[in-house]
Amino acid sequence: MPTSPHQSSDDELVPPAESSLLRAAYKKSGLTVADLASGTGLSVGTVNIALSGIRYRDGKAKIAIPADRTLVKLASVLRIHPEVLRAHDRRRAAELLAEASEASSVTSIASDLDAQAVAAGRSALARQVLSLFAAEELRAELERRDRAEHDAIDREAWDDVADTLRAEQWPL
Repeated sequence: MPTSPHQSSDDELVPPAESSLLRAAYKKSGLTVADLASGTGLSVGTVNIALSGIRYRDGKAKIAIPADRTLVKLASVLRIHPEVLRAHDRRRAAELLAEASEASSVTSIASDLDAQAVAAGRSALARQVLSLFAAEELRAELERRDRAEHDAIDREAWDDVADTLRAEQWPL
């Protein structure tokens, strides 16, 4: 007869449901444990323990139920919905994940709006600067830059030839 919900009758440890959930999402994600650690700010060891649900102390395996904050960080990166955590009776973790998701979307929206504003500002500035020049002046500048680029390439080619000739020993 099992002694706890996480131990089978033959003394085999059964990982917590949360760890099984994390592990399944991890396998589908295509990420590595190092990716998860980097994306969550957790250590590789902590990620491994959360995914396996087992921690080793003094050479003995023990069940390790992921802490709410660890579960939230991993669930966020693995895109596990808060309702899934609620279904696993992890209400507090589900609430934290929902809060983190809301904060992330607000930050994302703000970042997107900032990026759009910067792009619009640069575009307006470019139009203003370009409007100061006549089309013929712009064409002349582009041709000048093109010639300068070709001249630089030609100089490099001649320098390469000169280096090759210097490197080889010519009989006198």
